[in-house]
This record gives sequence, structure tokens and C-alpha cells, in this order.
Amino acid sequence: MRYDAFLGGSYQAQAPTADVARTVNLYPENLQDQGATARKVLLPTPGVTAITTTVTGAGRAHFAMASREFYIIGNTLYEIDSTDVVTTHGTVAVDTNPATISSNGDAGNQLFITSGGNGYNFDLGTDTLTQIAALNGKATQGGYLDGYFIALDANTATIYISNLLDGTTWDTGTDFAQRSLAPDPWKAMQVVGRYVWLFGEYTTEIWQDTGARFPLAPFPGVLLNNGIAAPFSASIVGSDLVWLAQSRSGKVSVQRASGVAPQTISTYPLENQISGYVNFSMAISDSYSEAGHTFYMLNFDRAGITHAWDAETNEWCDRGTWDPDQRDYVAWRPRFYAFAQGEHRILDSSGGILYRMGADLTTDVDGLAIRRLRRAPAIESENKRIVYPYFELDLERGLGTSGQAEDPQVMLRISNDGGKTWGAEQWRSAGKTGEYSARVKWNRCGQGRRRVWEVAMTDPIAWKITGAYTEPAVEAA
Repeated sequence: MRYDAFLGGSYQAQAPTADVARTVNLYPENLQDQGATARKVLLPTPGVTAITTTVTGAGRAHFAMASREFYIIGNTLYEIDSTDVVTTHGTVAVDTNPATISSNGDAGNQLFITSGGNGYNFDLGTDTLTQIAALNGKATQGGYLDGYFIALDANTATIYISNLLDGTTWDTGTDFAQRSLAPDPWKAMQVVGRYVWLFGEYTTEIWQDTGARFPLAPFPGVLLNNGIAAPFSASIVGSDLVWLAQSRSGKVSVQRASGVAPQTISTYPLENQISGYVNFSMAISDSYSEAGHTFYMLNFDRAGITHAWDAETNEWCDRGTWDPDQRDYVAWRPRFYAFAQGEHRILDSSGGILYRMGADLTTDVDGLAIRRLRRAPAIESENKRIVYPYFELDLERGLGTSGQAEDPQVMLRISNDGGKTWGAEQWRSAGKTGEYSARVKWNRCGQGRRRVWEVAMTDPIAWKITGAYTEPAVEAA
């Protein structure tokens, strides 16, 4: 029979006997055609391939607009053109935070960069990078709205604005506003459409352009009772804003706002996991769209994990870069995405390379193998013993290629105690090139009271899982 629960996202309950489902480097897609042979499939997350050569440092910011692409690796601002020629434009200060890059468009022809607590102006006409003295130590994050660059100083809960369409001029003695609606200091800022979101520790304000001499002011009557738990966790996902939030009561959750009324999109187990991470306030988010899906990526480097939310299915899965030495995942290293030169492009959170990213690519950063994993919810029937004559994985077969992937393998592990302990890996071929009718099947799979099936794959092919089958026979009590 079809084991429908085999396909899904991650849901690791506090009680592992209730649910241990986990999906890594795969994501579910609900099929829209009523005649499809499966209602849901697991599709492969993208791989990457290097565009540039290695430089010193790690990725910190990435921006593309009007056929120009800029990125910051370490302390250096780079530009890459359509022929992949890289130009160095100068250096910026560095701290433990990412940098930010925003533009005032053709009217101003400038970029505003924040990095290491300082502000910088880049003139797109002269290709000149200049440090803004007025913002030294006063620029944690930057943004742009209605002709003004905006700088947030998280140290003093103050925002500053530039002159209209002039990122070189800032009157920090006059053109500023400091938090006063609530006592918790502003920690982060994000411009969404025509509004500026200012996140405190436990509350959030939304500001707008009023047309006054200092143009920004709070949106009347709006003070949200959730702040931000990680200042660099806010990302625009499609047209919405998503961030890692926290309340005065200590609740940590992921919130999504389509307007001014946020909704919780995190699950109870995910919130419990995040609350237990060391330094979850250092989380860094990213977002991208591909193949009809838009993803919000929440990276916890200290915990070694990336949680990914799919805006189309509302499901959470995990991402990870497989460390062959540790034999474990670390947080997904591709980070700081931009759509540029007609391609999905991304930096490396631990290295100095610009990558092309795509579903057609099957290796991770540094050419590492992508380890894809699906651990299904347990099968249980009132704690009775269940016998399993076989387990079969249904997937696209016969995709073997030359070299490492000539005969791609699926690795199966079985647990009979709800995922507490595991048996040895059992390998099966997923079909060499053209073996489209190959069956990925394990016979005589034993018995157990709380059976968990887990499959993993590392060969560089486009793995697509369409189902699983088994015939559990429940013995009498």
C-alpha cells in the first residue's frame, strides 16, 4: 500500500515518540493535476557552481539592479559584469554582522552601504566608494524610501535620513528620530513597500513618509506586541515580511506580515528547537524564488542548522551543507542571494566565492556532495507488533550518469523504537542510466512496534521522490 505520510516536511516533536519527521535538502510540492499518480513529491533543493575564483573572507552582502551586480566578501566591495569580470571598488569596516546595500535608483545613482557600524556611499557614475563621516559608528543597517536613504543606529535606537537623493549628505544633528513609543530599543529595520518597519526587542513600529520636514513618522495606532529576536532575521519573502520574533513573555516564533497584522508561521516543535539554540539572536535570514516556490531561509550557524519555510506550501524543511569530516550537517553555507545577469546567484557564508545556484546543479559549495534525507513519521498501531515484508521507495529512476553517479545509491536506515536507535545502512541502486524500470526495494524488513523509515542520498543527480510503499501486518495484541 502507499505510505502517504512518507512525503512531507520536518516536524520533530518534543516527544519523539509522537513525531520525528525530518526533511533535509528536499522540499515537498503538492501536485495540482487531479490525474497525477502522486498527490505530493519531494524535490531536490538547488546546488551551486562557482562563478568567481576564491578570495579572502566570507560573503556578507549581495545586491543587483539595472544590470549591475555588487557583493561584499570580507572587507571588500566587488562588482562583477555580464562577462564575469570582477572589479574591486574599495574596502569597508567589518564586524560580526552582515553588511547591507540599498540603492536610490536612477534619480540618485548611488548605493548606500552599511558595514561594521559605518555608512558608505558608492557613486554609480564615477564608481567611487566614500565613507560617510557623519555616520561613523551610527549605521547598523540601511534602507531606502521615497528618495531618502535611512540608517539605523541600533546602539542608540535612532534612525537618520540622508538629504533627498543625496547619500553623501547627512545632518545627524537635525534629521533623526529616536524611539519613544515604547521603552525597548530598536534593534533592526526593514523597508517594505512604502513603509519602514522598526523592530524593538519586544515591540515593533511601522513608520511612513508623511511629507513633513522630517518625513518619517509612526503609522497611527500601530504598535505590534512582537519584536525581533535576531536583528538580521528579517527578509522580504515575495511581497511579505518574515522575521524571527520574540515577545515580552519570552516566546520565540517566526512571524509573517502581509499587512500590519502578523501571523505565526512556525510550528510548536520549531519554536522549541530555536529557543534551545545557543545565540539564536545571531540568526541570519535569506530568501529566494525558484520553480514556483519562494523560500525563507533562517540560518543558525552556531547550532549548525538552516530552517527553510516554503511560502507556497507553508511547510518547514531543513537545509544543510554536509561536512564529510564531522559526518554531520552544518548550516547551509550558500547565503546572500541576488537575481543577477538572468541567474540565481549567491555567496558563501564561510568562503570567498560567488556561485550560480540552480535546481539543475547537484553539488554544494566547494564541490561538496549534497546529502538529502527524508525521515518519515513512525508507523504505530496501539503499540502492537507490526511485520513489514518489504519497503519500496518510488522515485525517478535511471538518472545515473558517468563518474560518481554512474550507479546512484539510496541508503535506508530503520528504527524500531521511534528513532532512538538505528540499524545499519542498507544500500540499493536507483538505476543506472536508462534503467527507468528499476525498483528500489528492500525485502524482509522485520518487525517493530514504532517503525521509522529513513532514506538518504548523496550521489549528484536530481533526486525526486514520489512515494513509498509497504504492507504492514499488525499482529494480535
